[in-house]
Amino acid sequence: MKRIWLLLFFCLTAWETQAQEAPTLALDNNGLELARRVLLPGLALFLLGYFVLAAIRLVLNYLLKRQIMASAASESIVERLLPGPRDEQDKVVKWVALLLSTGAGLLLCNKYLPLGIHSVIILIFSTAMGFSAYYFYLRRQAK
Repeated sequence: MKRIWLLLFFCLTAWETQAQEAPTLALDNNGLELARRVLLPGLALFLLGYFVLAAIRLVLNYLLKRQIMASAASESIVERLLPGPRDEQDKVVKWVALLLSTGAGLLLCNKYLPLGIHSVIILIFSTAMGFSAYYFYLRRQAK
């Protein structure tokens, strides 16, 4: 109960500070500059770090499983202890497909300047193509 009151207090305090002037929803040059210099590189670093950690986890699980198998433990115990390599590999393939397709979409947007609604359509289409490539990869792996 104490947390709810504290959360309500902090939300009302933040709301009261914004009551002095009406907030604008327009994306001005300062907002675009902030996004370009801070938010987008931060998001890119997060995605890159997530991909690298997933790849490292995949390799380390493989090495650990190989070490356990060399120590003559039963295979059923090994399978229960560690996640399957397919799960981790599928996550890595998903991120690779997504990042490559989004990167290709950004390259196309850069080629066909000025930026506008067609750029958004290009990005949506390229991201959809990345998801569909991942879907076809999963279907092929299931066979």
